[in-house]
Amino acid sequence: MKSLFVLIISSFLLSSLSAQTLKDCSSCATKLIQVEQIKDLSIDELRYLANDLFARRGYKFSDAIIDSYYSEKSWYKPVADNNKIIFNTVEKQNIKILQDKTTELKANRDKLINELKVFKAALQSNNKSDLQRKYNFETNDMENRKDIAYLEKTLEQVNLDDINWSKHKGIYEVTVDNGDYVMNYEISIDREKVNIKGSS
Repeated sequence: MKSLFVLIISSFLLSSLSAQTLKDCSSCATKLIQVEQIKDLSIDELRYLANDLFARRGYKFSDAIIDSYYSEKSWYKPVADNNKIIFNTVEKQNIKILQDKTTELKANRDKLINELKVFKAALQSNNKSDLQRKYNFETNDMENRKDIAYLEKTLEQVNLDDINWSKHKGIYEVTVDNGDYVMNYEISIDREKVNIKGSS
């Protein structure tokens, strides 16, 4: 009975260890990345892992910041010609896994931004049927008129194509001083959650 209990605990610990989030690519030449290891990572974190995998093969980065970062690593030995780097089968598969996940996250981010643009256009054109049908957003409620006006003004000021992203969060903030008062307009995104606010 004791050996069965130890076996169950051991297998649980091994399965939980194998699914831990990947922090670097020190093992990416010999171990295939598991989807569970990168499922919660952001585009930035996935880029870091891809760069780490390339750096471990001696890839010389054209970006001075990235190159400087890896130059401080004792294991980093840049090659003279990046075209001469040969990745093994596991590394190629891992590169594809990282690229596919990055592509998926970028597509999700683009879809969210495009949906915000559609919402903005519907709000600005006062397309009540689209707002109600697509977003369950009611513009006829007299109590919400002031909030709707702030929302319209905020979306008018916010550049959805210029959101600054860090990990899973995006933000765009602008301050407008018209001489009489100062207004702050902001959109913040955390994964799928969007906050839009205007304040004076």
